[in-house]
Amino acid sequence: MTTGPTRYLDRASVGALFGVSAQAVAKWQDRHGDFPAPDVHLGDRDLPGWLPERADEIRAWHAARPGQGAGGGRPRKRQE
Repeated sequence: MTTGPTRYLDRASVGALFGVSAQAVAKWQDRHGDFPAPDVHLGDRDLPGWLPERADEIRAWHAARPGQGAGGGRPRKRQE
């Protein structure tokens, strides 16, 4: 029995799991050292690829991310 070529998830496919762009996934990779490492790097541009069966691992990483921080902006004006 022969099998076809191995298919990988690219950044756009990973982003589609969460409704974000491929650029957002690239930022996650750059900013979060615990983002799941790709299984391969493809082509001259060294594009990352993840095996489809790792989608649950990537979802678990995303679910464990902290939410937006509290504070950090200009205080709201008081309504008096």
